[in-house]
Amino acid sequence: MKKTTVHIKGMHCPSCEILIKDKLQEFRNVKEVQANFRQQRVEVAYTGNFGSEEREKLNSTIKPFGYEVVDRDEIKKDSQLWFKKAIDAGAIAIILFVGFYFAQEFHLFPKFDIASDLTPTTVFILGIIASTSTCMATSGTLLLATVKKLKSNIAPTIFFNLGRVISYSFFGFVIGLLGKTISYNLQLNSILTMIVSVAMILIGLDMLQLISFSSLSLRIPDGFLKKTENRLMKNPQQTAILLGGLTFFMPCGFTQTIQLYALSLADPVKSATVMFIFALGTVPVLLLIGVASSFSSNNFFKFFQKVVAVLIVMIGINYFGNFLSLQGISLNLAASQTKQEQTISDNVVMENGVQIVRMDVDSSGYNPNDFTIKKNVPVRWLINGKDVYGCQGYFVVPSLGIQQSLKPGENKFEFTPSETGLINFSCGMGMFKGSFKVI
Repeated sequence: MKKTTVHIKGMHCPSCEILIKDKLQEFRNVKEVQANFRQQRVEVAYTGNFGSEEREKLNSTIKPFGYEVVDRDEIKKDSQLWFKKAIDAGAIAIILFVGFYFAQEFHLFPKFDIASDLTPTTVFILGIIASTSTCMATSGTLLLATVKKLKSNIAPTIFFNLGRVISYSFFGFVIGLLGKTISYNLQLNSILTMIVSVAMILIGLDMLQLISFSSLSLRIPDGFLKKTENRLMKNPQQTAILLGGLTFFMPCGFTQTIQLYALSLADPVKSATVMFIFALGTVPVLLLIGVASSFSSNNFFKFFQKVVAVLIVMIGINYFGNFLSLQGISLNLAASQTKQEQTISDNVVMENGVQIVRMDVDSSGYNPNDFTIKKNVPVRWLINGKDVYGCQGYFVVPSLGIQQSLKPGENKFEFTPSETGLINFSCGMGMFKGSFKVI
């Protein structure tokens, strides 16, 4: 038995290792394969020959999936481009900031808070984008690698996607239940918000290939995968459903981001709905075996994936702002630097020497959520709980020591501000927030 090293460009997660191993094991003389996506190399144990002809054959097999057999120098050169990748990411971030600023300044689209409002349409579009990524394409590695060996690949592909939609919905419900449980404990809630924010930043940086966060992802044992492949050949429909369900746990930046968002909703039904819509968005492309991988090898898509990765980092940073909100810290520097108002705002009414503040709570958050009040004048805060069954239903005002669940209908809080400045309030996850400006 002989050994050789094959350098493969494009590997970036454990799923890539699985697919490359499977393709190499199709060679009759290949006896053992050890892949390392971080070093982008594969150790191959074989008998007979494994020279340029075999490498070229392997290259033609894996190229449709977005990989390429290259020499060692090219891998080394690629690993030295970290600074260039960082500059590219910074440039994209600046363009996005400037673009959002001018778009909102000229009212080209409604004000958009990416940290608290991912609409069903946005989630569905993210699903479509995710289904065209190499990472998502290889999350169904065994199906993609094995389905062409079957007499008919239509039924297994349909059942694979059915398994994905069912499992994403079910585990979305579980995630929401976990988030809801945690949201009633301010200390745990605060820690969870911090973990979500840091994880999103790491996921985005991993997608930008600036760090290797995927190495922390779950790995499915090779032996289990081999048994599953054999079962797929014998029982394509049932096994395809199982494989589709397993993709919930496979490493993919897009999926992990939506999972974290679903967790932060702290509502089982909403979380299940978000995961269902996301999985549904991945179906159209993944129904066409091979289409996902051909998209992912396109240069435009690689650039677009960088843009999405930068957005994920920005979401993570915004979520870190949510964590700070739970500590009573505001990053709204503009609000503290503006010229101080001389009168209370229009949404605050004076009645018998008391400042009356009325606010609604619904699925979109707190409306209105920005008030100007006077120092040393009592405040009666009347909160109308229209929808208090999600994250927005657990109310936190750190500086006033308020930390409780809101009830449907009227909720009343009374306090007297003794200092000028900001009094921040938010939901239990810090996603929905607002403030009082005390003058």
